[in-house]
Amino acid sequence: MTTRISDVIVPEVFNSYMAKDTKQVMAFYNAGVLRPDGDLANKLAGGGRTFNVPFWRDLDDTESDTASDDPDSYATPGNVTASKDVALRQVRTRGWSTANLTAELSGSDPMQRISSRAGAYWGRQFDDVAISTAQGVFASNATYDGGDMIHDVSVDTPGALSPSNLVSTEAIAAAVQTMGDAKRELNLIVMHSVVHTRLTNLQLIDFRPDADGTQWIETFQGYRIHVSDRVPVIPGANHFRYHNYIFGANAFGWAEHDVEKPVEVKSDAAAGDGMGVETLWTRRQFALHPYGIKWADDVVSGLFPTNAELALAQNWRRVYPERKQIPMALLVTNG
Repeated sequence: MTTRISDVIVPEVFNSYMAKDTKQVMAFYNAGVLRPDGDLANKLAGGGRTFNVPFWRDLDDTESDTASDDPDSYATPGNVTASKDVALRQVRTRGWSTANLTAELSGSDPMQRISSRAGAYWGRQFDDVAISTAQGVFASNATYDGGDMIHDVSVDTPGALSPSNLVSTEAIAAAVQTMGDAKRELNLIVMHSVVHTRLTNLQLIDFRPDADGTQWIETFQGYRIHVSDRVPVIPGANHFRYHNYIFGANAFGWAEHDVEKPVEVKSDAAAGDGMGVETLWTRRQFALHPYGIKWADDVVSGLFPTNAELALAQNWRRVYPERKQIPMALLVTNG
């Protein structure tokens, strides 16, 4: 009889391994877009679906006073005000099952394979949550803030596309310019593989070794490139529109806190006519929050939002007073 994963797995040890493996494969975490946030972690340890994240507004740009020698002339001091951001608790679960007989007939253990890939699965899931959140942030920006974080060169008119509708140095520069003099804070471009292919054909992509010298990192004019076909592609009547996200360091706060049983293995001895079926359950509780954009919680069908609900404009509102305080931009192209 094959030794099963439920005979040897230690949930606490496996959970630690899974969390470490997840961070190693999270593109946004490794690119520095997600900032580990101790305050979010502390709030996750408490209760509530949402929690306030207070922040101080910057000092205003009122012109400074000019000094005088008049003892009866008094300067009027300004003040500093506070406001609040709103972050969201999220709880996600995923389980995988396999019949014990499968291992006997195949000569290898599918549950062992499942357990070894759980961390990578969750890494991709968290990247998807980040992309869906970004999609919601930009949808909100277009709806409520005049689209001042967005540069759109795409069209959906009949006929051939022109180079001005496609990704280019000029298009990226214009999207980055929506940050004004804070544009140097941006350092990562997330693009679809179709867009990446065009940049490659234009010979605009450079390569540099990573810190360990074990792999090459693709860059464009100093921006790190992450290629993902998970970014939104909007079909039109005549052409596709591709979303290209440009992020700065620490655009999102990130925290994770274990639920009571983050990992659980269930064995059903009677299933499979007595041969048994095993299920590995994994559960993650986290907060992934775009700084300066509060969660409005307007359209949520369940206790926690789906990725589709994270992408809705109605669920986000900008609370930072200046556009340039939000280190992200959206470039929309036809390829």
